[in-house]
Amino acid sequence: MRLRSFFLLGMVIALLFALALLLGPDTILKFFGFTTGKTEVLLAKTIGAGLIGVGLLCWFAKDFTDPAAVQGVNLSLFVAAAVAFVVALLGILSQTTRSASAWLIVVLFLAFALGFAYFQFIGPRE
Repeated sequence: MRLRSFFLLGMVIALLFALALLLGPDTILKFFGFTTGKTEVLLAKTIGAGLIGVGLLCWFAKDFTDPAAVQGVNLSLFVAAAVAFVVALLGILSQTTRSASAWLIVVLFLAFALGFAYFQFIGPRE
């Protein structure tokens, strides 16, 4: 897989989750085993809004030609995914949710952190 393809994959997943969190936060929260109070719904929508930015960043980064810009975006997305992985893992380990489907978030963030790390430190950056 090329970095451009990985950016496209990141864009698709980020925008799908963004739309789901913005348009159906109650359903998504229930799926992952969270309560659906006003505070949780607002937080879900806020996370959805942030994921729009991540998706758009991935969309535009796929066409960057400046290696420094590509490296900067890739490093930023790696750090964000790694931090999100740790936060999600700690949340599940502290039994914030007991839903098995919540592990999907942990696995997705881990996969993206590993992917961005690969392209940042090991693999080709084209």
